[in-house]
Amino acid sequence: MLNCTKTGCSLVELVVVILIMSILVAIAVPVVATYHGNCAIRLATCEVCDIIREARALALTSNNPIAVTFAPVTTAVSLVSDRGGDGRWNTADDSVIRSFKLSNKAGIHFGYGNCGPVPGLANEADGITFQTNNSMVCNQEMSSNAGTVYLMLCDSRVTALTVNSTNPKITIRECRCGQW
Repeated sequence: MLNCTKTGCSLVELVVVILIMSILVAIAVPVVATYHGNCAIRLATCEVCDIIREARALALTSNNPIAVTFAPVTTAVSLVSDRGGDGRWNTADDSVIRSFKLSNKAGIHFGYGNCGPVPGLANEADGITFQTNNSMVCNQEMSSNAGTVYLMLCDSRVTALTVNSTNPKITIRECRCGQW
């Protein structure tokens, strides 16, 4: 407890309190930053999974192909209902239902970081292995093209979402300390 008189606390007492508070802040900031990063990458993972599930449901109910497109330059993930006049997915004339940017979530982007691709899976420089112009295309039979998208917060914090062509399950893997 501070030994304060009617005139206030001594300079030494104030310095000690400020020093203790500085130490506590120095300990708390990295913990809070790690927690924020973990929450951000989990939120981004959930949003990508939700958009994939929505694409599958829309393809089934509309009887038309629906795509989830991944744009590495803008970090956008989009739900697309039509490939437009050029007949290609993931181009400017697509009919986008909804979209979000990974970079708005604590700077997440596509890539492997120091983790590299999951052993045994395809390897693409941009961290997106869907071969239809970086698009996962779902059809009314509940199947899609297979691939993996890698979400990277920093070089060592990467999550991989893998979609099989016939199995509706989305496999999620996390890289911890360079290990999948």
